[in-house]
Amino acid sequence: MAVKVDLLRRLDPRDAAAFQALRLEGFATQPRAFRYAPEDEADLPLARVASRLAHDFVVGAFSGTTLVGVGGLQRCTGRRLRHKALLWGMYLRPEFHGSGAANEIMTRLLAEARREVEIVTLTVMRDNPRAIRFYERWGFVAYGVEPAAVKTGDGYFDEVSMSLRLS
Repeated sequence: MAVKVDLLRRLDPRDAAAFQALRLEGFATQPRAFRYAPEDEADLPLARVASRLAHDFVVGAFSGTTLVGVGGLQRCTGRRLRHKALLWGMYLRPEFHGSGAANEIMTRLLAEARREVEIVTLTVMRDNPRAIRFYERWGFVAYGVEPAAVKTGDGYFDEVSMSLRLS
């Protein structure tokens, strides 16, 4: 049985250390689910992580005082792109799968997106069918595949681009 979360809230710069630790955990424990490796962000200064949390809309799920899940939304910039946002960094510790926390994170992210943009895009590894099904349940549609988008020691992996039109 999945463990329940106690609290969902927008993360702020004070959450930088917990956010970075959880993100690195996801990269390390789910290496084929992310385009990034732990080495890509392990040495990021906390000030830079805090700046990202101040800029982007990042939702955190907590069990007690422990951050156990995250998802981010970054609005695109520029006159011709500001109608879109990128959903990024979805991760939930495995023991919380099935708890409803991922749905709660997505609900908060899309509520924020609806206030600001018309389209939300994301990328997901092609060999992550659980994540693809999750996004499809929320209405995201695949519009392309980038072959060999990610290269690891295990080979190359394709990435699926998905979008959700909100209006």
